[in-house]
Amino acid sequence: MIAIPKASLEALKTQLAALQGEKEQLIRDHREALNAQELVSRGLKDQLIQLGLKHNEEMKAAKAAAKEAKRRPDCQQLHRGLFPDSQPHAQKKVVERRVQQAFKNPDAPWDPYDHLVALFARVAHMRAVDRNLADLPDVAIHLFKVLWPGEEVPASLTLTSECLKGAGRRIREWQCSAARAGADAALRVACSWYPDLDLDALHGVRENSPTDTDPVLTAKRQDCAYRIAEYASVRTFVPPPSNVKDYLTDEEEEGEDEEDEDAGEGDAVPEALEAGSAPPEAPAA
Repeated sequence: MIAIPKASLEALKTQLAALQGEKEQLIRDHREALNAQELVSRGLKDQLIQLGLKHNEEMKAAKAAAKEAKRRPDCQQLHRGLFPDSQPHAQKKVVERRVQQAFKNPDAPWDPYDHLVALFARVAHMRAVDRNLADLPDVAIHLFKVLWPGEEVPASLTLTSECLKGAGRRIREWQCSAARAGADAALRVACSWYPDLDLDALHGVRENSPTDTDPVLTAKRQDCAYRIAEYASVRTFVPPPSNVKDYLTDEEEEGEDEEDEDAGEGDAVPEALEAGSAPPEAPAA
């Protein structure tokens, strides 16, 4: 049996103790590293969960926005429809500003200040339009009452708007009504002075009448007619008799040329009432 020196045993024990301490330290370091990795993994997992939830919310919001966009009209198209002249108004203000500033190149791209001028012009224009739009319902109702007196105002602004689409034809009907009122006023004056006047003989205008060919007599006739017209009840709608048809046109909204032609046709003497060469019989003395 070999005897081991006491000093060597102490050294071995010291080495074993040191190795044991290093082992325990390695275990602690490894455990701390594992704990740190677990914390990092847990944090990444939480972040992934939060990102997933955020992504789902964004997708829901995007789908809702897309659905709402399909349901609502395009705002830009709506603005173009409501304020069609806002862009020309803004461009006009920018041009005026460039003229005042004596720009060397008036056609150069807009600078930031030009955009501010255009924005201010659009806002000012839209404010003016907004003030006018606020008055439209009252104006529409007032116009309906003027064109259709005595009739009940529609229950909604939409129905009133539909009625006012026929305002052109209604105005033409009022013109015919005023013509009837004027003719009635003229005949009232004539009949008041000539009670025996044969109204059946007044079927048209006699051709080459002196009051048509002589400028002096024409002016005198017109002056007398205009004075009589002051007593005509033009504010009271006079409907046509059952056997008389107004010469109205259904195309009131066409171009000015066509409107002039239609007006000429409406104002012309109907063929059935065209003048003859024979004058009406004079009333008995």
